[in-house]
Amino acid sequence: MKKRTFLVAVTALSLTLLTACGGNKQSAAETEYFDKMNNFFESVKTLDTEINALDPEDTDSISQLFVYLEELESQFKYLSEIDAPSEFDATESLADEAYDYMVQATDYFAQSFTDNSYNEYTYAAGLECYKRANKRVQYIIALIHGEDITDENVTVE
Repeated sequence: MKKRTFLVAVTALSLTLLTACGGNKQSAAETEYFDKMNNFFESVKTLDTEINALDPEDTDSISQLFVYLEELESQFKYLSEIDAPSEFDATESLADEAYDYMVQATDYFAQSFTDNSYNEYTYAAGLECYKRANKRVQYIIALIHGEDITDENVTVE
């Protein structure tokens, strides 16, 4: 259910960013930022679709999953490298945190399936890092929409 919520939020933000021109004049920096954010969200949406389409019965699905996870990590790196306009400065530290969590998630997931065995503890750690990365993306979406972050575990400056 949380994955669907994330996907819905990503889709909503993508549509909002695509139509953000509206009545307000955007600066070149804002336009570039929104374009790059849209690229990120579209890539993540595509990867999400491909990951969910994997057949767990297929013996090749684990190796394909890791290909997708590495690409997802690459997309989060791209997110962390996007220069935000001054009005969205707070999103940069969240993007950096999201990337760090995604790197950890990918590493834990890889450890979960080493030597043809499954380790539920490293899988759980990977899943937690994955959730934290996605939570940061949700915070970025909220900030772009002008909403306040009320999570006591996250500091936005």
